[in-house]
Amino acid sequence: MNSESVYSLSPGDMVYLFSRYRRRWLAPTLVCTTIALVYAFTMTRYWEARQTLVVRQEASTESNQPGKFANPDDLRTLQETILELAKSRQVVFATLQKVNDNRAPTDKEIEQFRKHQEVLPPNGAEFGKTEVFYMTVQDPSPTRAVHLLNILCDQLELRLGQLRDQQAQSLIADLEKQVELSMAAHKKETERLVQFEGQLGADLGELRALHSAFGGQSDMRQQLVQLEGEHRQVKTRLREAEQLLEWLTAAEQRPGQLVAMPSSLLNSQPALRRLKDGLVDAQLRTAQLSGSRSTDHPYVKAALMAEERIRHDLHDELQTSIQSASADLKLTRERYEANTKQLKDVEKRLGHLAEQRAEYSNRIAAVASSRAVLERARSRLSEVRATRAAVHSSSLVSRIDQPETGSHPIGPGRATVVLAGMLGGLLIGLGYFFLSVGPEAFPANPRQPSVHATPASHPDQNPQPPTNSAANIPPLPANAVSSLYAGMPLGEAMENASESTVAI
Repeated sequence: MNSESVYSLSPGDMVYLFSRYRRRWLAPTLVCTTIALVYAFTMTRYWEARQTLVVRQEASTESNQPGKFANPDDLRTLQETILELAKSRQVVFATLQKVNDNRAPTDKEIEQFRKHQEVLPPNGAEFGKTEVFYMTVQDPSPTRAVHLLNILCDQLELRLGQLRDQQAQSLIADLEKQVELSMAAHKKETERLVQFEGQLGADLGELRALHSAFGGQSDMRQQLVQLEGEHRQVKTRLREAEQLLEWLTAAEQRPGQLVAMPSSLLNSQPALRRLKDGLVDAQLRTAQLSGSRSTDHPYVKAALMAEERIRHDLHDELQTSIQSASADLKLTRERYEANTKQLKDVEKRLGHLAEQRAEYSNRIAAVASSRAVLERARSRLSEVRATRAAVHSSSLVSRIDQPETGSHPIGPGRATVVLAGMLGGLLIGLGYFFLSVGPEAFPANPRQPSVHATPASHPDQNPQPPTNSAANIPPLPANAVSSLYAGMPLGEAMENASESTVAI
């Protein structure tokens, strides 16, 4: 025979159980409420003082705008440095010592103060996004919290100034050594340049002109150009003198060739040129008279005599011109040789200077480089010294307004703590109640679920349809509930009871 039992609890039954076993849920509630009351009236409530701070960069840094950060990393680095300094032992120790009237704080007080101290970015942002950040201090007294925060900001600025001063001193020592080494290197390069320039002597100016990109044409270069021009002229005159001497020598052997001599060669012999022109004129006159008169005519004879006399004078002048042309040729040749020697000397000097130009340029570049390094080191040293001088007169941290506290302490209030304790105790009591009360404690239920039975000995008998009427359910004995849920866990029993209630 298969049977299924359904059992449910009415609100009255729940009230009965809560009333009968009230100690099981009321005792934890009272205990937790009492503990919450004791804690609420003995707990320490803290007031939070907040100070808004703004940081800036040092004005001596390389930035387009003095006092502004070149990139967010520099801002984040400075803010994280301030955060570490604010929690450092030296700053906290000095703050508590000054607040406690010069009494040295203990390690426990320092650790407790660090727990109630924070450095926060605005609106939950991260450091490096804005130059503004907050510093907070918590204390049971609002007045003391503000005082602690003021002293903490003072000590923070003092410690930050000391740190900047220490960094500046370290940088100054390094830069002074760098300046010393730069000066030694610059002095060495200068001495090498002076030694090299001393070897050049009179050609130093020419080498400087060659080295300079905007020096123009040097004196030696101009002299070279002038000598080259003179050399061409002297060479032309030497060629003319040689040709003149050759023509005059040939004319001495054959006087007729004198008439065919170019007039340009006779520019240096004006007398011979005049005689040549006179001979040509005499020959023309003789030819004219001979054409109109006989040979015995007195005019023709006179013209021939004049022509012969001119030839005789021309022959005598030709000897003198040959001697003069020989002397002139000798002088021109000597001048040509001297000019050629000067030209070669100038070209040799220029070639030597061209060979020395690379070395000279390298030494000048080395001196300029060492001078630039020295000037840069001196400039940085001056900046760091200025920064150190500004440490005691300026601060990188500026305060905005005065510290302020809220109108109420931070954290939950006493009423909230008591109410939370009461609700917590009630939940604990209810949990204990449902875990400790078993099915045997439930009251007897006059309702019994339907029982369906199909006798095996009468298969042809028609079963009666089940009914859900409460009047047809026979009453259960007092120990029915215990027999139904005997041996079941409390959770499974309550689940079965719930399913039975839904089925009913």
